[in-house]
Amino acid sequence: MEWNIRFDKGLCRSRRGKRMLPRLPEGGSEMGVGFRMGNRFFLFPNVVFFLFLCFCGAFLPSGAQAWEDGRRGRTQDGETVAVSAAGEEKADSLFELVLLKDGAEGGDPEAQFELGRRYLQGVGLERNDVMALHWVKASAEQGYARAEAGLGWMYAVGRGVPRDDAKSFVWYEKAAKNGYAVAQRMLGKYYEKGVGTERNPELARQWYEKAAAQGDEKAVRYLRLSGVSAGEPDAASVR
Repeated sequence: MEWNIRFDKGLCRSRRGKRMLPRLPEGGSEMGVGFRMGNRFFLFPNVVFFLFLCFCGAFLPSGAQAWEDGRRGRTQDGETVAVSAAGEEKADSLFELVLLKDGAEGGDPEAQFELGRRYLQGVGLERNDVMALHWVKASAEQGYARAEAGLGWMYAVGRGVPRDDAKSFVWYEKAAKNGYAVAQRMLGKYYEKGVGTERNPELARQWYEKAAAQGDEKAVRYLRLSGVSAGEPDAASVR
């Protein structure tokens, strides 16, 4: 079998220049691939030849694998796949952040609090206490308990606002009355030590009990101990 590839507009010729095939029909491909078998010459149009190559590749493991790897952008050690997965994860995170911002700007208190928390902790965004305060406060003013407790924590430690124990107590109290266990425990601490309010051991015990009833382990320990220190405000308020 002798391969003979010629790109002759309209016909295919042998090596001696003798005309072997007529001009292709109108609308057909003017480029063909032919081979000689005996005294006969066969012409393959482009599409048929392409399918022939695909067929060969399918039965050659190394070739088929190379074709598949090239199509998917793989390397043998899988590096390109890892980069692609990281890129997809980054795109998903960006899309999630866009949806979160849309929800926050649309007035959803949960989205507002979550966006504020991310600004506060630098999760997927550059840390920005001013923006954190804006969104956490917007959520808290709609009565979202986690945001109320978060705002109480921000006033307690002075993040985005001047430190103010009285305002911290007010926001923790709002969240505690809305049933948020972390805020109930923190309110117990404030009453126990007189932070932002008058000291009241009885109210401290009551709020510890409310938090403990919801499974708050720290509140359970506080109830078992006597003279427990109020310690630092719990950052779980904005987790």
